[in-house]
Amino acid sequence: MRSVQRVLEEIDTGVRESYGDVRELLVHFRTRAHGEDIEPALQTTLRKFEHQSGMKASLQMQGHGMPLAPHLQIQVLHVVQEALSNVRKHARAGQVWLDVQQQPQWRFEVRDDGVGFLPDTGRTDETHVGLRIMAERADRIGATLDVVSTPGRGTSIVLTLPPRVPAVPVARALAAAAAAADTLR
Repeated sequence: MRSVQRVLEEIDTGVRESYGDVRELLVHFRTRAHGEDIEPALQTTLRKFEHQSGMKASLQMQGHGMPLAPHLQIQVLHVVQEALSNVRKHARAGQVWLDVQQQPQWRFEVRDDGVGFLPDTGRTDETHVGLRIMAERADRIGATLDVVSTPGRGTSIVLTLPPRVPAVPVARALAAAAAAADTLR
């Protein structure tokens, strides 16, 4: 009888986790870029995370870099959301920090004070789906993803964009100015 009770508890836990995952997917499904500034989108993401998890999250922005193109903002937001999802599901953390450095290049670090883990070296399997998804998104935009974790001391996920990633509006403005100059000659 005890084994049946244990199986039922495991099923209940699995259903609750799946329900939470589906709700999280729905919340983040329509992630959009907010103009040329990523800060409001990051603040919104952290507020949603706090509401879902009950954990405190803080944002620290440093420097003043060129704005990110909307397609880059979307990929960055998805990596940040996945990192936060991993904290919610696995870290047993009390607090999360998102540190953003804009110069000399864009760098996003999600870190927590949770239980940490031993990162696998070069191995991605079904137990590290979130890490694999983040790595694929980073690769898609030419960024690097570093995972630093120590059991008992928390985890840090660092997304670093390549230097001099031009913002689409700036690139378009330069192209339009060049075209206009050509027509005046």
